[in-house]
Amino acid sequence: MKKYFIQTFGCQMNIADSEKLNMILLQAWLFKASKIEEADVVILNTCSVRQKWEDRVFWLIDNLKRRHDRGQIIGVTGCMVKKTWFNKKYLEWETKRNRAKKIELLWTQKEIFNNDDKLFPRSSHIDFVLRIEEIKYLSFILSHIFWEHMWVDYKYDDYLKIKQLRDNRAIWSTIIQTWCDNYCTYCIVPYTRWREKSRNQEEILKEIEENVTSGVKEVILLWQNVNSYGKQWASKELWNERKSKWNNKTIEKISYKTPFRELLDEIDKIKWVDRIRFSSNNPHDMIKDILDAHFELKHTCNYLHFALQSGNDEMLKRMNRKHNYQDFKDMVMYLRNKDPLFSISTDIIVWFSWETDEMFQDTVKAFKECEFDFSYNARYSVRTWTIAAKIYPDNISDKVKAERWHILNNLLLENIQKRNKLMLDKTEEVLIYWKKKNDFFGRTRNFKEIFFKWPDNLEIGDIVNVKLSNLDKYVIKGELVK
Repeated sequence: MKKYFIQTFGCQMNIADSEKLNMILLQAWLFKASKIEEADVVILNTCSVRQKWEDRVFWLIDNLKRRHDRGQIIGVTGCMVKKTWFNKKYLEWETKRNRAKKIELLWTQKEIFNNDDKLFPRSSHIDFVLRIEEIKYLSFILSHIFWEHMWVDYKYDDYLKIKQLRDNRAIWSTIIQTWCDNYCTYCIVPYTRWREKSRNQEEILKEIEENVTSGVKEVILLWQNVNSYGKQWASKELWNERKSKWNNKTIEKISYKTPFRELLDEIDKIKWVDRIRFSSNNPHDMIKDILDAHFELKHTCNYLHFALQSGNDEMLKRMNRKHNYQDFKDMVMYLRNKDPLFSISTDIIVWFSWETDEMFQDTVKAFKECEFDFSYNARYSVRTWTIAAKIYPDNISDKVKAERWHILNNLLLENIQKRNKLMLDKTEEVLIYWKKKNDFFGRTRNFKEIFFKWPDNLEIGDIVNVKLSNLDKYVIKGELVK
């Protein structure tokens, strides 16, 4: 029996996509290898948001070249792939070579043999590339490479309808929409993932119900901008009016709800759901009824991730972010005034083109004012095809980028320890995510990382009471309350 190994790079959405790949490969009667060295097929689920992720992919491919020469098959999927192709050594017939200049899905299976993805010239060890939306072709591709029939079920021809094989019994990640329409100047996602499309609410609810009945405790709603879910169904006038209610600082209740809030309401009614989270959120689409869902629904957690990117309004305009810092701060304060322990995480790029020291200090100020519980701080790197690559030079030196990165990381650690200190001596419900040596690792409802000793009678997915006792850099240690 052939074995496969999937290496996932990047975000939570890629993890969910890898769970779909798992399901397809197991149904094709391949076995999951515990180590990459044991696999007959290695699939790299890639991220192209930052250059370092692409560099890691090719570093790994280079490390696998000896095994590849001995017959190991290497496939690439995820954000680095523009179109599904075979390596030309697998071509069965001559076809017209049309260069993939834009995102383009295949019309027929025969188009797979065109072999024009620009990843192939970068490494001779790639056997095939696969757009994740065309996961239905994976079994066909492997059948052709191995010259033996692999299971194919064409009734699952919709990427969103293909089931996931979850790796963690405690949590379930549900993809509620695809891709992104925002075109931030630095971001490559709209150029690799296509346009935004929301999934049918009934399908989402059915998927969640199936998984919570099998033991899932926490549901995570995923995509690039979940709070714009259903925007294409809502009228433009309704959507703009809902947004204006927040922008004008009006806090009275509104009689109608956004499609995303309606979805949250329905998920909250599902029996056995214990926790609901959603990520990622875009501040300019963050509407008050979504913020209020954290307090008005039974199962939504007191945690929110939404990306600030910069504390300077001029930089936000240059990034084509449609919010300003004051709006972002007002939302943070609104949540924290209702619950001082409410956790906020964000994304930051502080070394974007032409960022001055004064602009950077605005981001430093934002760290001090918002006291983020966590932040994903990134060194800006130019991504081909983006607007910034065309009109904004990357004119900040690596040395300055490193200095600013360390400044923010030091501030972040101060924030984390200050915020975590508020949790000490409290007894919190902790959902166990996984085991690590003699410790259990889990999270509170406000997404704090908790470590405690491993008793034999507990399993991943259990919810236990833990008294939080002391800080350990980024995490909190505690003791199980029996």
